Amino acid sequence: MFYKNWMSYIKDDAKITRIAMPGSHNSATIRMNKFGRCQNGTLYEQYTYGLRFFDLRLKADKKGRLFIAHGLIKGIPAEEAFKSLKKIFDESDEFFVISLQTYMNQAIGPIKLSYNSNSAEASRLIKEYLNPEKYALTDVSDIGNMTIGDIRKSGKKYVIINAKEEYDFSVDCPYDYPWEAHIYGLSPEKFSKVIFKYFDEIKDNSFFGFQTQLTPNPGTDNGWLKWPDDLDKLIRPYIPQIISDIAADPEKLDRINMISGDFMTADYMKSNEILSLNLLKGIVKDELKEEYAKAIGKS
Repeated sequence: MFYKNWMSYIKDDAKITRIAMPGSHNSATIRMNKFGRCQNGTLYEQYTYGLRFFDLRLKADKKGRLFIAHGLIKGIPAEEAFKSLKKIFDESDEFFVISLQTYMNQAIGPIKLSYNSNSAEASRLIKEYLNPEKYALTDVSDIGNMTIGDIRKSGKKYVIINAKEEYDFSVDCPYDYPWEAHIYGLSPEKFSKVIFKYFDEIKDNSFFGFQTQLTPNPGTDNGWLKWPDDLDKLIRPYIPQIISDIAADPEKLDRINMISGDFMTADYMKSNEILSLNLLKGIVKDELKEEYAKAIGKS
């Protein structure tokens, strides 16, 4: 199946921080209620739609048990997400970028919320399920020059990014994942024009996570009255134009890397649009261009 092995179509000399990869925002929120759910597929299902970037956020309960979190909302046990990752890595030789972090502190009006994660338990799950000694990329000192060919030779399958290196085998890797409440709370018409400002702020040698979802935020166009599934319906018609605007600008096209969003397994539209950028980047193997284009409906 193409979406399970699309990276095999990419030339060895393509830099890993320049490959256009579909990804997901709040990746493991599948069984949350509508207030917190941003995805309708498991991590494994997202992999079968071509996703190679996962955004995983954790919090521990009073007994130290780890769960996937979206603010106050508690999702699946973290162990379930790690089992899904194991299934992927047991099957796949592709490369994955995993952002793993404690859910960030929040302020809702005068109310301040803070979260913690059991780093020892997270480290245990990494070691139990992900075979990190063999598959985790931990030398990221020159990540901006590392190619997918380098990754293939090393046999590594994933990198776990965590700025604080809270967990065993996690790394403080150059990484930009910009988000601002007043930007992501805009109407889709405004949002689809304003988000390109983030291209001016990223570091040249970093992984770049370009987020395309709208979010409900008080005091913005979206307010609190719309939820992730409602907002996804509003932004979806704008995704092809966002991708076209990236494609039309040589600097943006060169720099684009991971493009994430909500409800990435609703259909293949978002993945196909994102993957089409690799053809325009010129990093698809020459002998496989036609097959690649046909697979994503761009022939």
